[in-house]
Amino acid sequence: MIEFIIDEEYENVRIDRFLRKNLNISLSEVYKLLRKAKIKVNNKKVSQDYRIQLNDIIAIYLPNSCIQTKEINFVDLTLDRKNSLEKMIVYEDENLFIVNKPFGEIVHRGSGHDISLLEEYRAYFQNINVNFVNRIDKLTSGLVIATKNIRTAREIATEIQNGNIIKKYYILVHGDITEEEFTITNFLKKEDEKVVVSDVELEGYKIAITYYKKIENIKNKYSLLEATLETGRTHQLRVQLSNKGHSIVGDTKYGINDNEEKMYLFSYYLKINIYNIEINLEIPKFFMDK
Repeated sequence: MIEFIIDEEYENVRIDRFLRKNLNISLSEVYKLLRKAKIKVNNKKVSQDYRIQLNDIIAIYLPNSCIQTKEINFVDLTLDRKNSLEKMIVYEDENLFIVNKPFGEIVHRGSGHDISLLEEYRAYFQNINVNFVNRIDKLTSGLVIATKNIRTAREIATEIQNGNIIKKYYILVHGDITEEEFTITNFLKKEDEKVVVSDVELEGYKIAITYYKKIENIKNKYSLLEATLETGRTHQLRVQLSNKGHSIVGDTKYGINDNEEKMYLFSYYLKINIYNIEINLEIPKFFMDK
């Protein structure tokens, strides 16, 4: 059996196109294997026009010889860059590592960026199987999980899909929030480069649930929050808080242009129960200097 864990590069690509690119078989053979359920996504049969999603697990019941062989070319890293990558790592074992990503770094390439942390850490470890199994935006900072082999990527992706990994964020938003604790539940859908929100369930929308706690109000102008994700939709925190009328400081996509070079959204806490991993980072200094 061959397995692929889908990263951001192939998100929303039709499965037949993905398979044709990665396997040494014809398109007609791809369709045949899909019809016979010899190819499954998350252990389920899918049609040829299924669009694969981030962290989907594609299982292909074929000999390994059908994989298209590719020459491995790692990107070049300077000594200074290697040192920077090493300093970002806050946890590492033989199967995975966890990075405290600074704002401005790109997890997956795209949007005009040919090289990302993914390519750099593959070069750093000299391991083509390195994959990031969760993501945060360029201007967001904090914890990101990366794996060193397909087996661990599959396990972590399954844990994420089942909601078994606990993730918490520090967030600074515009406005004085009076509620000490609140929950936001709505429905989100990705459209082009943005995510749209609905208060009721509509076709193509996915439920998004977040638990919020107020830590403090700052200068009667900002509110510092802690957020715990129940679901992990694209731009979930950013869209929910903007829709509530309290956009995140530095979020120009869903908020206002407040002349900030970074977004005040920091992934500070991560708990992976199956590996007994728990990481709890301090709030960044730039949050407290606001």
